[in-house]
Amino acid sequence: MRGRVGLNRRMKLPKLLLAGLLATLPVFGASGLKPGVRGVATHAPEGMKIDGDLSEWKDAFSAPGEYFNPDLKNRACQFFYMWDDEAFYAAYRALDEHPANNADEAHLWEGDAVEWYFDTRRGDDFRGKDWGKGAVHCYWTGLKGTNVNPRFCLRPGYLDAIPKIGVEVGAKRTAEGMTVEFKLPWANFPEFKAAKDAVIALDSELCYSDGKGRVFRTFIYGSPLSVQQPASQAQIQLVERFEKSYWEQCAPILCPIRCDTPWTQKTRAMVTGYMALPPNQFEAIGKVVFRIEDLQGKTLGEYPGEIEKFAQDKSFQRASAIWPADVATPGAHQLLGIIYGRDGQELGRVAPRLVSMHMNPGY
Repeated sequence: MRGRVGLNRRMKLPKLLLAGLLATLPVFGASGLKPGVRGVATHAPEGMKIDGDLSEWKDAFSAPGEYFNPDLKNRACQFFYMWDDEAFYAAYRALDEHPANNADEAHLWEGDAVEWYFDTRRGDDFRGKDWGKGAVHCYWTGLKGTNVNPRFCLRPGYLDAIPKIGVEVGAKRTAEGMTVEFKLPWANFPEFKAAKDAVIALDSELCYSDGKGRVFRTFIYGSPLSVQQPASQAQIQLVERFEKSYWEQCAPILCPIRCDTPWTQKTRAMVTGYMALPPNQFEAIGKVVFRIEDLQGKTLGEYPGEIEKFAQDKSFQRASAIWPADVATPGAHQLLGIIYGRDGQELGRVAPRLVSMHMNPGY
């Protein structure tokens, strides 16, 4: 067709120029997400208010945490992530019988708070070993003492990381704990342009104090290594909405799993498996199955998960199943969690994290 210009035999570009053009095009996997992406941030609704009310987060990407902790009523939490042209937004809902943060303004991690890790750099230093301009390590809490009083601070030694333009924190007490929102405007990262499909990096750490100093910490994406280096953070893609195809890459964050052998049992030895269910995806999930495989990949057994609601807030749900210990000999099997949609089609697969994610090594 005359008048049209295309990359065809009529238009021959130098190989190096053509390679450069192709390198600037976004690369996506079959899921619609870029390779290496582990989670997403969905587009925020108009008129976001940072007041601790999570009703605006009903369609946000959500990540459960500590759903396997023996002290669920003081440890279970949920993180949420959104963005728009103005800012990145995060929020969490936590079960907590003793909300408190008795720390001074420069040491907010010594109480119930979020330790937040964020990297927007565009060069080779993105998710690098060292911190630098365009990356920030900071803290936000909804409390001062036991009173609702939102606060924010930067990591000591990195107080010039961002100018703190428009940062907001909002919080509310709930019947079973806290809800806290955080707004981090892009104006603090002038070298980054927020746009659909852009990839940033982050990690979310929730600190608990049980009314005292910090006694517990848990990471949604990484481990305590995130404190030292941005390379421990996860790649997060900015998207318009959560699509069904994203499950394949995001399932390990949406539905983490764990299994263990309870130390007290009324029956012959059994193993219990748990899978956390993300609060904004209940309608998408038809069933979950725990599959036990030997070290060659042969299936030893499959066990359907039963849904348990373990808080007054019905958004806290997990699936569990039990199987004979003899089916899963320690050190001689693998556990696989499989999530199916309402249509019976597989959504995603999850394996145990096998990474230390608390204050002490061990999993």
